[in-house]
Amino acid sequence: MKLRTNHTPGCSGTLCQRTKKKKLKNGKIQEYPIVIGERDRNNIIHWFWHLSFKLKQTDGSFKSSTVSVRSKQVEAIQNFIANNIQLEAILSYLQSSK
Repeated sequence: MKLRTNHTPGCSGTLCQRTKKKKLKNGKIQEYPIVIGERDRNNIIHWFWHLSFKLKQTDGSFKSSTVSVRSKQVEAIQNFIANNIQLEAILSYLQSSK
């Protein structure tokens, strides 16, 4: 699931869910975060989250960046993106609510 507004650099960005796979010592591959049963696309704690965005550089080009988002911050970030809150305010919120 991705939540994004417009594609204008400097605006809110895109909130993405993901998992991480690790190879264990016994050779098996484990998917994280660990979920008992099936992974629910709408359950916030079943995923790792990150915010992807583009920042304008001094030479006029754009650089893509990604910031991790804790599961307790996801709902607030979803609201920020839905309301077109500027990226600087979102990043400030992420820094202050650690």
